[in-house]
Amino acid sequence: MKKKRKQETAAAAEEAAQQEGESAESSQDTGDSEEQAPPEPPKELTPEERIAELEGLLQRSRADFANMRRRALSDSDAAMGRAENAMLREMLTLADWLEMALASEVTSPDAITLKEGVRLTRDQLTGLLANLGVKEIATTGSFNPEQHQAVSTVDDEAQEPGAIAEVIRKGFLRRTDVLRHAQVKVVAEPVKEEEPTPEPEATDTESDATESDSTGPDSTGPDSTGPDSTGPDSTSPDSTESA
Repeated sequence: MKKKRKQETAAAAEEAAQQEGESAESSQDTGDSEEQAPPEPPKELTPEERIAELEGLLQRSRADFANMRRRALSDSDAAMGRAENAMLREMLTLADWLEMALASEVTSPDAITLKEGVRLTRDQLTGLLANLGVKEIATTGSFNPEQHQAVSTVDDEAQEPGAIAEVIRKGFLRRTDVLRHAQVKVVAEPVKEEEPTPEPEATDTESDATESDSTGPDSTGPDSTGPDSTGPDSTSPDSTESA
């Protein structure tokens, strides 16, 4: 009986110790859970809110795509325009060569016939450039740095300074873009002659000092009219007796 009671007592003590350990673990778990609270679950949207959110995303995506498409088209047009302008500049060089060929003097019948063919080619090329929007830059009036290139200056009193005196090479525009600047000679401004610097005039004080120097005691002093020249030595008794 005593042995059985001891076993019961030991079992009760062990059970009590186990309960205490479980309570301590539960209290520790409770403290940890209070320190690290789990994140709140995301708020669930209603179907209407979810539809509005998706519509906003769709509109932003459409706007971004439209902007990207517009930028791509603009870059493509700019690149194509640069390539066309480069080709037109080469065609202008060909037109210059044809103009130089037409400026030469010929006398033989074959050369005259060849020159007529060159003129027809020049006219066709000029018409093609005009159809592409190319036109010549005006070279009358004053110098315009946006369209003209000054090669040198000339002196011409008959024209105003800054006026175009002579055209060296023609310039051309394509719509509003400058394909090639016109090379011209510009009337220079007349050179102004420098006026001589006037000498400073003498002041009253300097003139008074000069006059005092010229009429000082050295010129009319007692030495010039003193007793040595008209004194008793010049009419001494010795001179009278000898007379």
